[in-house]
Amino acid sequence: MKKFLLTMFMALTAVFAIAQTKTYTDVLQVIINGQGATPQDATIQVEKVAGGTYNLSLKNFMLDGIAVGNIVLTDIAVDEANGIKSFSTKQNINITEGEDASQSWIGPMLGEVPVDLKGKMTEGKLYCSIDIDMSAVLGQTIVVIFGTDIKSVAAYTDNLVVTINGASAEPQPTTISVTEGVDGKYTLSLNNFMLETIAVGNIVLTGISVDEANGIMNFSTKQNINITEGEDVSQSWIGPMLGEVPVDLKGKMTADKLYCTIDIDMSAMLGQVINVVFGSDITSGISAVKGNIENAVIYDLTGRRIDAITAPGVYIVNGKKQLVK
Repeated sequence: MKKFLLTMFMALTAVFAIAQTKTYTDVLQVIINGQGATPQDATIQVEKVAGGTYNLSLKNFMLDGIAVGNIVLTDIAVDEANGIKSFSTKQNINITEGEDASQSWIGPMLGEVPVDLKGKMTEGKLYCSIDIDMSAVLGQTIVVIFGTDIKSVAAYTDNLVVTINGASAEPQPTTISVTEGVDGKYTLSLNNFMLETIAVGNIVLTGISVDEANGIMNFSTKQNINITEGEDVSQSWIGPMLGEVPVDLKGKMTADKLYCTIDIDMSAMLGQVINVVFGSDITSGISAVKGNIENAVIYDLTGRRIDAITAPGVYIVNGKKQLVK
């Protein structure tokens, strides 16, 4: 396996250069005078800069067929809590022309434009609203909404095993984060993924639907994704060099455990599918009660609240199914 990985790394680094920006792709909605335009797929780039602040770039912004330009906000401070980075800033910016020289970009003609940005982000998901005040020119404020609001983030740590050509590497402790959106969809992020000593990058799958049964959330999705660079800028992350990579994800999760398989199809470039297994299979979403539950909120399976557990069985303890033996 080591010889194979070394060959892959040398082939890629000899050809490509690596970008230094995290890229988020999601649905963008534009609202003018309370009327929403047709949602469009869009990309926003977020770059962490010296001092711990961020730059956010919405490039080649179009307004119902009108070419506006690049909207860039700089030196954005963030507050982090429960795995979610929250931010807000008000700036006067100059919108620059986009990359397509054949377009007549109107942004540079507008002068300084007041912009009000609010949002949240995790390693795998970005949500933000951008209010662009064009009242001086058009008498309107344009509202741009990117992605869906972030409800919560859960971090799971377990052993991860990588298999290539039937040969498996040693299990390594790894953390995968799962972000729940207010729309009920999930984002799964395997960040800073390494193939032994080869730095691959961040593997992020979005818009994952789940089916819940017996306390277990089951999911599967096939997506073509772009693997982005990891957090350590001293590493030569090969993920951005690979272009779109087909990924097949299957798994199960509860509040405290995640099991999934991630098949990364690199057959187009390397003639191989890399198989990643995280955790061990989940057979029940009901866990045994541990410790003192004297002050817990307890319901039986009929939905009746009870003061104490007096017999073995399944109960809802602080919102989770628990098995009392």
